[in-house]
Amino acid sequence: MAKDYPTEEPENPMVNEPVAEYGVPAKTTYRMISDEEIARCIPLEESRRRMTEKIYKFYHPEV
Repeated sequence: MAKDYPTEEPENPMVNEPVAEYGVPAKTTYRMISDEEIARCIPLEESRRRMTEKIYKFYHPEV
């Protein structure tokens, strides 16, 4: 049994605006990185080189 659905649009459709937040946004706190942590890090270029090497070895196991 088919159900009848209305095909007419309501005469006065309601449109809602997105909610806007006013005021000062909350201050974000950042963690301070120590010199010891920085000393243990590797540069981005070195990280990229290692990842590229791993990918290459995965697809070229004979090397």
